[in-house]
Amino acid sequence: MNYGMFKRIALMGALASLSGYAQVCNTLTLYKDGSYAGRMEESTRSFPEAPEWSTNWGDFDNMQNPYIRLSGMRNYRGDWTGSLVFDALPVKVNGGTLKIKARSSQKGNFGVWLSGNSGAGHISFHELEANKTAVLTIPVQELMGNESFEVDKVGIGLFDVPANQYTNFFVDDIELSCIETVGGSAGGSNGTSGNSATMGNSDALFQTEYSFADVDPASAIRKGLFDSAYVRPTSAHYEIAERSSLQQKTSAAFVLSENEHNQIVNFREAKTLTPKASRDGWYKSLFYIDRNRLKDGVIANPKQVFNEANEMAALSNYTLMPLLLADLDYAVSYCADTACATHVLEDSGLLLAGLPSSYIAGSKFRLVYDPYFTVTTRKTLPHVEICVSGKCQSLDPKSEIMVEFDSAGVQELQVKITSGNLNVQQHLFVEVK
Repeated sequence: MNYGMFKRIALMGALASLSGYAQVCNTLTLYKDGSYAGRMEESTRSFPEAPEWSTNWGDFDNMQNPYIRLSGMRNYRGDWTGSLVFDALPVKVNGGTLKIKARSSQKGNFGVWLSGNSGAGHISFHELEANKTAVLTIPVQELMGNESFEVDKVGIGLFDVPANQYTNFFVDDIELSCIETVGGSAGGSNGTSGNSATMGNSDALFQTEYSFADVDPASAIRKGLFDSAYVRPTSAHYEIAERSSLQQKTSAAFVLSENEHNQIVNFREAKTLTPKASRDGWYKSLFYIDRNRLKDGVIANPKQVFNEANEMAALSNYTLMPLLLADLDYAVSYCADTACATHVLEDSGLLLAGLPSSYIAGSKFRLVYDPYFTVTTRKTLPHVEICVSGKCQSLDPKSEIMVEFDSAGVQELQVKITSGNLNVQQHLFVEVK
């Protein structure tokens, strides 16, 4: 599929923005060669041992000493996380990338995120091979969206670390590529990203033809729309023996804990959300589903689907957004006694909508129902209806509608979804800029 037209439009928008809003990006090194001071917040640290800030265990592939080392072991499986604070922070960031090197003595799932005046951002997950350095370049857009914001911490974590396994974990060469300066002076926390500079030129975007993907919605294969690199699946939570045991008790392809199930339900039924929480909810829900799989290759990789939906929105300067959908079954593991020594499995289902961005550029945007952005195990697609200010429009598969708001600021969409006998009504929120 060719999305060259969208890319050309995005380039035109970027040039228009630069002509009215002079922005210079400067690279900032947060940690390198042990010469940049920093600390880890104790209030957020769940790593078993405190970090060593300038340690030497020899030179590794793509990582030379000194570097930051975190290590330890626990007698239970869990997540190890913490927020790194550097002397160079806080700074204002406008797009660009976060670069970081990570290495673990054990195979594991590494996550990194940014936090600041807009709160904590989306976690970017990466599978680490044992004793192999991962050199990561992560778009800030993936972590925090396209808004300008102030970064004051870099969050890191190892997720689902097995019990009784001593792990050495190393990070190095942490860098932000686009520290904002506007008109030759450093941007403060109250600056803007310049998105409004192109709002008056957005009408041409509504005249471009969207090309729908030819994909079986139940297929786990998504070829990739933008020649982007393969996105690794989330690490599976269940070991082989535990998978086998659960498969004897349920025909479901996924088994979630009661807490994970409740978080999905809370997002789906929330009447008010921040635009950021609204954007993150679909991905977080699908993360719980995917990591708790009993079989591989059942659904399309939710992270890849989410990232590509966001890229599609970005290429249109956030005047076109694919609707993210999920429609599948799973089981929930409930405690069967007060000590939670035994569990009972109950069937449940996921019927969920989401948007890939927390904001739109202008008071109206195109909402597209492309099967490519639906994660499902069914051959039929859900019926969708979109309501704004009491006015509803049907949104059929392989179609689009224009959504228009009366004013700027945080705005609400109601999404009514029907699949078989199941009906769901969600409240999604975006910020109109």
